[in-house]
Amino acid sequence: MKLIYRTRGNSTPQGKPRVYFTGHPSDLPAYREEIFSDILQIQNCAIYYDEDEVSDSGRDDLLRELEQMQLIVIPVTSRFLYQPNRAMEVEFPFAMEHHIPVLPLMQEQDQETAFNEKCGDLQMLNKNDPDPTALPYRKKLEKFLASVLVGDELAEKVRDAFDAYVFLSYRKKDRKYAQELMRLIHKNDFCRDIAIWYDEFLIPGENFNEAIAEALKKCSLFTLAVTPNVVEPGNYVMSLEYPEAKKAGKPILPVELIPTDRDVLQSSFEDIPPCADAHDEPALSVALLTAVQKMAIRENDGSPEHNFFIGLAYLNGIDVEVDRPRALSLITGAAQSGLPEAMEKLVGMYRNGDGVMRDYSAAVEWQERLVDFRQARYEERGVEDEGLDFAHALCILGVYQEELAALSAARQTYEHMRALSEELNARFGGEVFRRNCLVSYSRLGGISRAKGRLSEAKEYYRKSLELSRQLVEETGTVESRSDLSAMYNSLGNISREEGRLSEAKEYYRESLELRKALAKETGTVESRSDLSDIYNNLGNISKEEGRLSEAREYYQRSLKLRKQLEEETGTMESRRDLSASFIHLGNISKEEGRLSEAKEYYRQSLEIQGQLEKETGTIEARRDLSVSYNNLGSIDKAEGQLSEAKEYYRKCLKLCRQLAEETGTVKSRRDLSTSYNNLGASCIIQT
Repeated sequence: MKLIYRTRGNSTPQGKPRVYFTGHPSDLPAYREEIFSDILQIQNCAIYYDEDEVSDSGRDDLLRELEQMQLIVIPVTSRFLYQPNRAMEVEFPFAMEHHIPVLPLMQEQDQETAFNEKCGDLQMLNKNDPDPTALPYRKKLEKFLASVLVGDELAEKVRDAFDAYVFLSYRKKDRKYAQELMRLIHKNDFCRDIAIWYDEFLIPGENFNEAIAEALKKCSLFTLAVTPNVVEPGNYVMSLEYPEAKKAGKPILPVELIPTDRDVLQSSFEDIPPCADAHDEPALSVALLTAVQKMAIRENDGSPEHNFFIGLAYLNGIDVEVDRPRALSLITGAAQSGLPEAMEKLVGMYRNGDGVMRDYSAAVEWQERLVDFRQARYEERGVEDEGLDFAHALCILGVYQEELAALSAARQTYEHMRALSEELNARFGGEVFRRNCLVSYSRLGGISRAKGRLSEAKEYYRKSLELSRQLVEETGTVESRSDLSAMYNSLGNISREEGRLSEAKEYYRESLELRKALAKETGTVESRSDLSDIYNNLGNISKEEGRLSEAREYYQRSLKLRKQLEEETGTMESRRDLSASFIHLGNISKEEGRLSEAKEYYRQSLEIQGQLEKETGTIEARRDLSVSYNNLGSIDKAEGQLSEAKEYYRKCLKLCRQLAEETGTVKSRRDLSTSYNNLGASCIIQT
């Protein structure tokens, strides 16, 4: 094991939420930088990964480190799912067993079923989600990280809740003994609310004197983990930490975890008190109680809020060891006492498997209790903020009910939200209340669409559209215009499903004008990506209507934007989008009989797909590459270049065979059959 960390600006990992990144070894270099960038932009955390990701050496040490992590992030690919790897065989099962949240980041399309079969019904994020109406990936990631990791502001509140601090001094090579000592200390109820500072992930050679000095100043007791390693000459504990504690007049409690020569210990540490024996728990408890009675203990009121903060400390390892059962007990107690923040946390814990076995039904039950609490508060006080909290709780409950396929219950919840939002809008007015109405109509439209009631869905979307227009007229904000463009896009999608292509085109054009203005005004990657997507949608409509020249123009505009985005970001998503644009234009050129032009577009797509396949080797990348080979084969066949066509078809066939053998899906077998037919036809023609 060789654990490496990454933080914002290469800052210290001390005190930051701990995230572990793993997956199939061949995938990690391809996805590491992009995923790290996404997470660190949102959350001030420390992301760890094992640089020795293949070796099994140090497995016990690695699992000990994993137990202290708050989140495990896995890029999900066909390699991770189908090929032997430590992440699937060891780290993922360990996380499930110890109730450590896992964030699966889907890197390939059409792998959701295989993932659920192998890994269970975990919530997953897909940066390349083809659904244009889905919540943007970044917002989903922000929401997930906020539900699992404790931010800087909340972490300070947690630290302020402790009664006192203990400084735990130990040699880095004795880290597992230090963690054991932490557990022994906190087994005593009178020490539950006492924090323990220790340099959890310091790297040898770095200067942490300032942090250590501050921790020593704050602590009320200096505890020394005694093993033969602490008496080795010249170590940091002996030369700095212990002398500084003596100088500051801190009470000192040495605890012997491994038998150590007493004479050598006394000669190395001036005036060191007698050691407590870690293996004699009653005697250790007496020594701790004696030390605690001499400490400056701050009184606390034992309120639900206090217990909630201490529960968060044990859940996230904030200046204490991770103790998930204790965390669950404390947070549940606070929730049962009526603390809404604790109820919200329990919802997230049950949804994410954070400190408890994942249970979506239990999450919904706690969300229902939170809704009841918010409703009672609003009915009691009748103020704006309480009404907003109530509406927000209803919206979240509806989303979670949808996830459980309880569409009737979700519809009822959204109807409640709609009625409440209309009431609040009538009483108080203002942008936020109309936006809640907009959201409720949009969610009801989504329910109707899911049930195949397209006319009903369209009516809800039209109501949402009208409110969006009002908000744009009143505020003109980027958010309101983005919402309005999304509503036009949703209505366009419904009309296209109904076969009303002219109507769909009009909605898309309305969305286009908004997105053009937003892209010009903001210039963000997201706004330009949205603009490229709407050009692509319009191209699809024109192509279906047989207006090939018009389709070409839209596709070319989309292509121009996607080239810019690929040059700026270089992400896999941007390269996939660019490749798709080349294919769209190749298809148009082929239909128009411009075979040389089509071949050039297909070649550019092939170049991108070849790079992606080489970098990732995923099923999706290989399938896309097979399509590129097939496209080029069809052009060569049409031009009478049968030898070249056969070569492309053979390459396509090779990939299709691999995919059919690996996945066995109907689609893969159908693709294989088509590939055999194409190659066979080219052989007959040549003969």
